[in-house]
Amino acid sequence: MRKEIAVIAAAALASFLASFLIAAVLLPSLTGGRITTVTTTLSVTSPQTEDEYLKSTETLLRRVVEWVEDFRGLELREEVEVIALTRSWVVEHWGKGFLNRTEVEIDEVLLKSLLMVPRDFNLTRFRIGFSGYTVAASSDHRIYVVREYFDPRNELRAGATLAHELTHVLQGEYFSTPKPSTSDEEAAIAALIEGDANLVSSTYLLEHGGKPFRMRESELTPLDALPFFPYIYGEPFVRYVYERRGWDGVNEMYENPPTSTAQVLHPEKYLEGWKPVKPDLPSPPGEGWRLLLRDTLGEYFVRQLIRAHLDSAAANRSAEGWLGDRVEIYEKDGLYLVRWKLVWEDGRELSEFLGAFEQVLEDAGARRSGEDLWSLEGERIRVQRVSENALLITIHFEANG
Repeated sequence: MRKEIAVIAAAALASFLASFLIAAVLLPSLTGGRITTVTTTLSVTSPQTEDEYLKSTETLLRRVVEWVEDFRGLELREEVEVIALTRSWVVEHWGKGFLNRTEVEIDEVLLKSLLMVPRDFNLTRFRIGFSGYTVAASSDHRIYVVREYFDPRNELRAGATLAHELTHVLQGEYFSTPKPSTSDEEAAIAALIEGDANLVSSTYLLEHGGKPFRMRESELTPLDALPFFPYIYGEPFVRYVYERRGWDGVNEMYENPPTSTAQVLHPEKYLEGWKPVKPDLPSPPGEGWRLLLRDTLGEYFVRQLIRAHLDSAAANRSAEGWLGDRVEIYEKDGLYLVRWKLVWEDGRELSEFLGAFEQVLEDAGARRSGEDLWSLEGERIRVQRVSENALLITIHFEANG
């Protein structure tokens, strides 16, 4: 079943990228890392010389700058430079060059142990593949455009892309956010940043006679949907605040950004001041075990975990009511120990997730070997209800099992 999921993921991503391409933004002042953004494809219809290409891009940029400054209510403090790149350069430098292979290996252990991908899945190859579809990017006061995909003569779509990237430049000039301490918080902050930029670019399209593209979670496989969270739910989240508090309210979010994907998925929780809890895990397992990861995965991750095996409605129901989680991964002599504690709003919400997770185990081929024990090739899984609203999942995982 997991092998089938990975094959579908690859096919779906190839189909999706035939219609929509990725743009990247480098914002170390905001998040400490690179974020991926989705825009519509800009097909280059005929070749231009490099001088003609840059000149037409710069002419369009000047017009878009005026519009963005007026709509967003912020003025650029410095002039923006445009730099043209090639797809091959992007793959080599922003694909391979940006990957932390140790982190990718740990993420792969997590995904495999939780039955989201098959054992022969290569996460490094999967992530490098994304970089080859970059349309545009921004860093400091430079906007980078990729010639194979960005056509300044398609002024509507190219203008929307520039509006998006100019918003990122403004963010770097006016705002800063705390460095995220967990994956869940990182995704939430990225949703604020990308949601702000997408709201600007969508409005640009509407005011210039275009139709904004809306990415839907249901159009992506769970594995693809994870990194695309900021682009699926960022704009609705920011729009929710904008419609109630205007740009002043959006600007204030950078001083008090969301700390979990649950706040982005349920923006009313953010405005109400709701915060997730940080559950404690048992003591370290003992001598010889090396801690590789301590993280919070969040409601959106839970949703994709369930959606990898069950339908979207079941995934949404089982993830709602998430109150907090904490996961740790340890390694010893090629054996991995994964411990994941999840807390829910109440016992009913926990029971709903537990029922869905047991269906995931069955769908993946796991066999129940005790009241709370499950096993399959290379894995032993224990699912314990440790309180009315808390669950502890413990997995012994052999990477080559």
